[in-house]
Amino acid sequence: MIIIKKLLVYGKYIGLFILIELFISFILGLFNLIGVSSYITSLISFIINISLFFTLSFIKGKHTNKKGIICGLINGLILILTLFIITLILFIRHLSYTTLLYYLILLSSSVIGGILGKNTQTKTRT
Repeated sequence: MIIIKKLLVYGKYIGLFILIELFISFILGLFNLIGVSSYITSLISFIINISLFFTLSFIKGKHTNKKGIICGLINGLILILTLFIITLILFIRHLSYTTLLYYLILLSSSVIGGILGKNTQTKTRT
């Protein structure tokens, strides 16, 4: 029963992540159609993904009893795995050093978000 609850919680974050990614891809695709440089849209996508990983881990870190770094690592790895599967299905890309660096930066952002989320929890006095 506890495992099902955890899967539902992570499923909620994965679903939110996928919806936001689809929306961002749609908007950036429109930017490409109107003539915005693909370098600029890639940079915007990179910045949005960093902030998305940070924000989702920050929120998850605020609602956890684990250490912030563990929460950020778990959340980041699950989101990276989701992003990797989506990328593999849609774009059939192979792993390269730049892709691994990209995922490492996203994981670092997630860990920092989890740590800050845990450290900004409101503590109740008993």
